[in-house]
Amino acid sequence: RTITYRIAPALFFQKTDTKLKATFGTGFKSPSLYQLYAPGNIWGPIGNENLKPEETTSWDLGIEQGLWDGNIHLGGTYFSNRFENLIEYDYTQGYINISKACSRGVEFTLEYKPIENLIFSASYSHIVAKDLNTGEALLRRPKNKFTAHMNFRYSFKGRLILSVSHIGARDDQEWIDWVSTRVQMDPFTLVNAVCSYDIHPSVQVFLRLDNILDQQYELIRGYGTPGFSVFGGFKIHL
Repeated sequence: RTITYRIAPALFFQKTDTKLKATFGTGFKSPSLYQLYAPGNIWGPIGNENLKPEETTSWDLGIEQGLWDGNIHLGGTYFSNRFENLIEYDYTQGYINISKACSRGVEFTLEYKPIENLIFSASYSHIVAKDLNTGEALLRRPKNKFTAHMNFRYSFKGRLILSVSHIGARDDQEWIDWVSTRVQMDPFTLVNAVCSYDIHPSVQVFLRLDNILDQQYELIRGYGTPGFSVFGGFKIHL
């Protein structure tokens, strides 16, 4: 039996529209059936019946500040996460537990509402994540990440959302002639857009554009991702 908890105190100063916040908590994540029992293939093992659940201890300290009658909100947070038995995939062993790992960093946020129907938001995070046993960076975890969104309600029934994401360089493993080598994957920037319109209180039609810049990038080394894509459809709310 595992007991987890979370404490999240906050202090708000109404006169200055300032909020001080903090959290401290623990958690766990059980391995999936795939991670436990997936059969191996010609490339190597996959499942590992001896996997242990991940256990985490996390805390953060942050501040939020409202400006210009609440039309601008700024935020900053320092956070730290410590993992025991972190579940990772190793090309030669399948899924394994890393006995101790950590990630820590800072995040800054901005939200700006210049007019009633328009909201700009952005965030930037800098994260250092490493295996405490080897001192190496954890795979596929970028040190730098930036996102920005524009949410514009162009009519009572219509909305346009434009988003930009920049993912920094991160380490991964590449297989060459049955030998794995740690490599650094290039940073990339994605631009996406969604336009929607409510043709009925219960029916919404939408058009979605993904990877508008047609970037060539990989989330996992050797696995391709879609280029510029267009999707359309409708949603029914019962």
